[in-house]
Amino acid sequence: MTFQSVIKKAILALSSLSFLCGCASVNMNLVDMGPPMCLNDPAPLKVLIVKHFKKEVSAQFGFFGLVTWRQPPLKRVLRKELKEYRGNGIINISIKSRFSPADVPCLLLSPLWFPRSYTIEGDVVLIR
Repeated sequence: MTFQSVIKKAILALSSLSFLCGCASVNMNLVDMGPPMCLNDPAPLKVLIVKHFKKEVSAQFGFFGLVTWRQPPLKRVLRKELKEYRGNGIINISIKSRFSPADVPCLLLSPLWFPRSYTIEGDVVLIR
């Protein structure tokens, strides 16, 4: 086995692991939240936007994202924003995940656990 073949196999293995990192998923049911939640602006309703919010939360996954150790507290964040700004609904909800290049060494050193950050954005509204 030559040095070049070892390097090629190592690069192939690392790239395969990076594709497995995308297996981590987050689910949220907007229906069971209580107050109205909407991923976009509800056109037929008249709403008054009280405040736009943007929060960072994290989740922990394991086995290259195949196992979820801890879901991000999405419902808790949305409820807290409703209570804080005294709204009765949230619209334009956006959830974005970030997996930076700095997370790759963490994943390679410990594939049983790795964090992932999420940004939650939305508008707290009063529905008239």
